[in-house]
Amino acid sequence: MKYIEQIKSIVLFLLVFLSLGLTFTIWNFTPKTLDAIDDPAPSLESAIVETKKIEQVVRPLKILIHGEESVNGTVNKDQIDSFLKSMNQWDISDLTLLSDEATVNEMKDIMHDPARAVIYYPGAVPFPVFDAMMNVSDTNVPEATFNRVVVNWESSSNGALAVYFVNSDSGRIYEGTVQLSDFGNFEESFIVPAEEYPLYITDESIGTLPIYVPEEPVDTSSYVYLYEETPMEVYADRLFDGTVDSLPDGGYTDKAGAFLERSEAVKGFEFVQSKAETTDPAIPSELVFNTTKYINDHGGWTNDYYYFGMEPINQEIDYRLFINNLPVFGSTVSTAIEMQWGTAEGEEDVFRYDRPIYILEPTGRTVTKDQASGSAVLAALSRLSEEERAQVKEIMPGYELTRNSNEPDRLMIVEPNWYFKLNNTWLKLTTEVLGGGPFGLE
Repeated sequence: MKYIEQIKSIVLFLLVFLSLGLTFTIWNFTPKTLDAIDDPAPSLESAIVETKKIEQVVRPLKILIHGEESVNGTVNKDQIDSFLKSMNQWDISDLTLLSDEATVNEMKDIMHDPARAVIYYPGAVPFPVFDAMMNVSDTNVPEATFNRVVVNWESSSNGALAVYFVNSDSGRIYEGTVQLSDFGNFEESFIVPAEEYPLYITDESIGTLPIYVPEEPVDTSSYVYLYEETPMEVYADRLFDGTVDSLPDGGYTDKAGAFLERSEAVKGFEFVQSKAETTDPAIPSELVFNTTKYINDHGGWTNDYYYFGMEPINQEIDYRLFINNLPVFGSTVSTAIEMQWGTAEGEEDVFRYDRPIYILEPTGRTVTKDQASGSAVLAALSRLSEEERAQVKEIMPGYELTRNSNEPDRLMIVEPNWYFKLNNTWLKLTTEVLGGGPFGLE
């Protein structure tokens, strides 16, 4: 043991030397990459490649529950998703054509009698698309479309629900059946909670069918968003198949005559392939499937865009920006993905593709804004001429998106407003009109 002191000295020296070496390494170490910590900024690359399933894009606007004394409803995404999740467990069978051209009164009876839930879609939904989201057991699903799904539990003592698929524009109605294993669970999960949903009211002098609106404002907040633009070259890489030439204005073209143009004013772009132009009408379900796949492959769902309507005769379809499950409109900023499908060299392809190029990120900043009640909205629309009142198709709360006047290249603002659909055009109800001023259509 005579060398114990020498050994201790050597070990101590080595430990001191090792400590100095580690300290030096730490001071001079530079990592190659740093992981972002709580960074809220949107990722452009991940956003343009984000794909969605059909049920994430084709969604209802609202659900109304018709009781004996009142109508309650919701636009709340979680409540709607809960109902859809239950429907996803159903097996819808015995799908039959109930009426090819129902009268207004017949549609009223089916949709608005007590003991009914009405699911409202913003545009016509083809049955094959619905079958891709839900379970329709019939082998021959029709290529018909509907914009309302009515669940009737009035005569459900045998555990069966009647489900109606109504096209409120054409009057075509299909009927199906759902066998419930536990009606008590359905009642407890959906009928009873719906009694606490907000109250909805109507004025039967407006519209051909009654249009229900929430009695109280849905949202009274304006929201401030940061926005970032996806570089045009990123979209060009995904949209063009071959060699691409840059244009002086920042756009792109190819040898086939396709072009991509940026619209700085509205923060969007237009992509056109003239070779795909066609006069053939679309099969509605194929139009939905083709365009959702195209967006998945060529630009992604950079924010929440939901199916909003189509014109099959022109092969046109819209996917509108939604915030808080409410549609967003904008006269100065692009707020929808608008597409026109076509055929090129015998293959289906996009003819026109217009869309926003920005990605929104909430800042958490809100400002309370006065918002008119549903009663005030109905009172304002009742001042339309009788002919115009009959042409109103829908009334709903939504948002208007604008660029912040102080920081237009950095911030956007969404403000709550009321909108109504007159024929096929969405119009904003101005503050002046809602306050009783002269009616002006924007």
